[in-house]
Amino acid sequence: VNGSGGKSLLKESEELMTHSKFGLPAPLLTSFMIDTSETLCLQISPVLKETNDFALAGMFNLPPLDRLVEIATSSQGEARRVIEVSCSPSTRARNLSSLVANVCCKVTLVDGAHPFVQLFIEPRVVMTNRLPVSVLLRTPMPHTLVSSNSDSGGESLEHDDDSKYATHELASKESVEVFTPGPSIAISLTCADVPIGGTAIGWNEGGWLDIPLGKNKKILEPLKCTFPFETKSLDSYPSSCKTTSVGSGSEFFVLEADDVTPDLKQTVTRTSGSSDSCRTVVIMVCNYVVDHIGSILFEEVAPSDNTARRSSSTRSSINSSFLDSSPPFSAFSSRLHRRRVSLLPRSSNLIRLVQLTMDGDEGMKRSVPFRIEDVSMTEGIDAMPILWMDTTPTGFFLYRHLTTEGSELHVVPEYVVFNGSNDVIVVKQLSKNPFSLDSSKIYPIERDRNNSIVVQFDIPSLNALTGPVQIDKVGLRICVARSKSTGEALGSLAVQTVIGARDSRLVIKIGAFNAGEEQ
Repeated sequence: VNGSGGKSLLKESEELMTHSKFGLPAPLLTSFMIDTSETLCLQISPVLKETNDFALAGMFNLPPLDRLVEIATSSQGEARRVIEVSCSPSTRARNLSSLVANVCCKVTLVDGAHPFVQLFIEPRVVMTNRLPVSVLLRTPMPHTLVSSNSDSGGESLEHDDDSKYATHELASKESVEVFTPGPSIAISLTCADVPIGGTAIGWNEGGWLDIPLGKNKKILEPLKCTFPFETKSLDSYPSSCKTTSVGSGSEFFVLEADDVTPDLKQTVTRTSGSSDSCRTVVIMVCNYVVDHIGSILFEEVAPSDNTARRSSSTRSSINSSFLDSSPPFSAFSSRLHRRRVSLLPRSSNLIRLVQLTMDGDEGMKRSVPFRIEDVSMTEGIDAMPILWMDTTPTGFFLYRHLTTEGSELHVVPEYVVFNGSNDVIVVKQLSKNPFSLDSSKIYPIERDRNNSIVVQFDIPSLNALTGPVQIDKVGLRICVARSKSTGEALGSLAVQTVIGARDSRLVIKIGAFNAGEEQ
C-alpha cells in the first residue's frame, strides 16, 4: 500500500500480506482528513504463484472525503463503487502479463458523518459451472484461477511447456476467477469425464466463446452452445446419423447469473446501478435427468412431418408422427448425485427413454415420446408411467423437481427393496436371478410375467428361508422364516410395501428379524 506521499510500505509491512484483512496506518490518513479535497493513493501488488514476489503493481485513488460522504448517503444505491485496477510488471525486464482486478469500495457512515470505507479486491468476473457434471474450461489468456467452496477444490491441469492454453477442471458448483487484462476473455468448454453410456461429445462447437470484460460489460443475451457428438461415437448409431431435424449434440448455455430463469423463458429487466456482489457468468443446462435405474439413456425426437411439431395433442398422435431421433445423449457418473446423469434439451422438446439390450441401433428399445414440461412434479405414487412404443409398460416412472434453470428429471423403477434388518438378505423371485441385499441397502425389483411380485427371503447367517409371499400390493405382511435343515420356525420378518419417494414409486421394506415368532 502506498500513501499519497509515494513511500512504499510493502517491505515495512510484509507481515500484513498473510492476512485477508488489514487497515491503513493512521498517520497516512491525517492530511486526508484535514483537507477534504485531497485523495488517497493506494497500491496493490498481487503475489503470483509462479514468481512468489511482488512482480506486479497497480495504483488507484480513493475519492476525496466529501465524495465518500456523498457515496454513502446517495439515494441511488451507489454505496458500492467498483474501480478497475491494472497491475503491471514493476520492470520491463519481467516477462509477465498485466493483471486486472476490481477494487470494490463500499462506504458507510459512522455517527452519520464519518465515512467508513471497506475495500474488496475481486476478480473481473467469476465463471461458475452449474452443470450437473464436471467440465474442462480452456483459455489462451493469462491470470485465471480456480476457486472452490469444497474441500476437493477445482484443478488446474498440467500441460506441455509449449502449450499456450490454461485448462481448468471444474466440478459442479465450482468456479474460475478471471483477472485477465483486455476487453474480453476467450474460453472453450467440454465435459471433463468420459461418458459411461450414450454418445461421446467433444469441445463446444464454433471454437472460442468471447466473454466481455470491463465495467458495466455484460453478455447481452444467453449464448446457446453445443457439445457436439463425436464422429467416431456416431458410428454405433447409423440411423441417427441420417437425421437432420434434431440436434447434433447436447445443448448448454453461457450467460450472466442475473439472467437465469427457468428454461430461459422469461426476460430479465436489468436495473441500473452497481450490484452488491461480484459479477458472475454461469455455464448451465436447462434440464437434466438423474437415472435411478442405472441403464437408461435418452434421445431427442422430431417429427417426420414438420407441421405436426406442436399440434400433437394426444399421446397416440405423437407415436405415429415422430420417427426421427438423435443419437442417445451421453450418460455420466455424477459425484454430486451418486448416479448417472444426462444433459437434456429444452422442456418443450420431445424426448424418449432408451434401453440398450445390445450395442448399436438394433439393440435399442424405445419408449413413447414425451415432453419434460408434461412430467409430474410429484414423486412416489404419482410419478408418471412410461410406456414402450408398443404401449406395454416399461416398469419405469418419471417425476421432476423445479430448479433455478429448469427441471431436474428423475427416472425411477416402480419398486425397490430396502433391507432394514441387520442381516444380509437374499431375495429370490421366480424366473429371475436372486440378488443379495446388505443391511440398509436398496435394489430395484420388477413384476413377473403374471404382473405380480412373489418372492422368498433367504437369511444365510441363520440358514433360514421364508415361504413365498406376494409383495406388490401396499400393506404389511409377516413372513415366517424356517430352518432350511429341519423346517423349524426360527422367527419372522415383517415386510411392508409403502409409497416411495425419490428412488422409486413404491418401497418394499424388510424389517429386523424377530426370533421365536411362530406362524
